[in-house]
Formats: sequence, C-alpha cells, structure tokens
Amino acid sequence: MVSAAVSTVTLMKQLGSPMYELDLEAGRQTGAPVEPPSIDLLDVPAKAASRGFHSFDLSVYHLPSIERGYLADVRAAFEDAGVELFQLLIDTGDVDSADPDARAAGVTHIKRWMEIAVDLGARGVRYVPGDGEPTPTTICASGEAFRELFDFAVDLGLKPATENYRHFNMKAGDLLGVLEQAERDYGVIADFGNARGPDKYETLEAIMPRATSIHAWAEVDENGDLISEDFQRCLTIARDNGFDGPIMLQSGYPVDVFQRTREVWTRVDEMREEVRAVFGDALTNGA
Repeated sequence: MVSAAVSTVTLMKQLGSPMYELDLEAGRQTGAPVEPPSIDLLDVPAKAASRGFHSFDLSVYHLPSIERGYLADVRAAFEDAGVELFQLLIDTGDVDSADPDARAAGVTHIKRWMEIAVDLGARGVRYVPGDGEPTPTTICASGEAFRELFDFAVDLGLKPATENYRHFNMKAGDLLGVLEQAERDYGVIADFGNARGPDKYETLEAIMPRATSIHAWAEVDENGDLISEDFQRCLTIARDNGFDGPIMLQSGYPVDVFQRTREVWTRVDEMREEVRAVFGDALTNGA
C-alpha cells in the first residue's frame, strides 16, 4: 500500500534540531536541542494524524530519553493517535570494520537500539554499516554483522532494513554487496537525497526493486519551489519498479532555502501533491 508519511527528520527544526546520542555504559541519551523546540515529541503523533499521516519514522537522534517510562509514553502517543511507528532509524553504531572487536561493539550498540524499538512498539528498524571504506574485506565483514543483526531483529519481532545512507552504503553496488553477503531478506530505504549526484537516477534504479520505504527529498530552486521534473522522475522510478510502501516526506535541498520559504506543513503538503500526481489512485487516502 503506497502512502505518504512523515518522520522526525521532517520536523527536526520544530523539535529543536536535537542530536541525542546513546551512552551505552550509562544507559541514557546525552545531548540537547540546539534551538528552542516548537513541538514536543510526545505531541508529534497527534499532529501528524491531524494532517492525515498515519505512518512515521523516528530517528534515534531525536529521542530525548530511553527511560522505560518515557518510552512507554512515546508508544502510547503513537497508539492513541493511530499512527504506526514504521521504523526506528538507528543512525549510530558501526559494523563495517574488519576488526572483530570493533565490529562486535557496533553490533552490541545496534542490538540495544533494537530492544528500545520493541519498547516503542516500532514495526521495524533501519541501520547501516557505517562511514568506513567499502572493500571486499569490509563488505564481507559487514555482511556477517548484518546476518547476526537480522536474526536478532527477527527474533524480537522486528523487520530489518538498511538504506543508501552514510559513506559505506552510498553506492548501490556496495549496499547490495552487503546484503548479498548477509544472505537475509532485508528491506531497503531508497533515499532520494542521499542519491544526489551524477549517478542519482542510476542509484535509485538499482536499489528501488528492493525498496520497502522511501525517504523523499526534493530539489528546490532559489525561491524554495519544488523542481517537479526531478522529484517526479524519482517517484516514477519507484512507481515503475512496483514500489508499495510508505513515502516519508522529508524536506528539500538546499534545506535552508526550503525551510526558510515554507512553513513545515505547507511544504509537506506540496510534496504530497507531487506523490499524488505520480501514483494517483494507488496513493491511499489521507495516509
């Protein structure tokens, strides 16, 4: 079912542009918003639902606390609003090292976030190898870690996915190489923004057949207006490859121009209309 959706990346500025990070030894999140937030995370699900969005991605960078009581409050906020927490985006933890100890530390880090995802009631999790250099050796090592992580996630009842995100996975061949080594049925997030560059459309064509969700970024002009030709071409690649899942409406590049010229829900609605123009009746009503 193709649906338009949003994420904490969509609302990052409204959340105060936080970059919380997990202190695994202390068992807590560290960090703080860098600017005054205009909305609390606990209020986000109801706001999203009021705008007709019922699927959501949450980044670990934007989760202020991992205390069990707070996680229960976040879960209740999503459930009460009727919004599915589609994926917890695990943006930290590196498993791309050829060194077994370093790789094991990354695996432990990601597994802890998976346990938190269960507490939050998330349907799935997304993680990537890291920012190392992909080589035949590190692709094989990452694939081994991905095999272990997949099995752990499935045992917890989670659906695992990866993304063309961070250096290691930026090129489609490297991303697909890790999944081939993992020998597991991973989902893939196709991120329009991370595919930017001369090989943008080729990258999307390569990964879209495995895509289970999309992180949709639009190119904008100097006035902040969407460049429809580019955005619709990306969406058409998805449609023509039989994509059937949530399309998370993120923002536009340059980000500062798009944010400065559009109120957040105005720009989200503009992006949703572009999705509707490509997918038509296949786009579910209001979602």
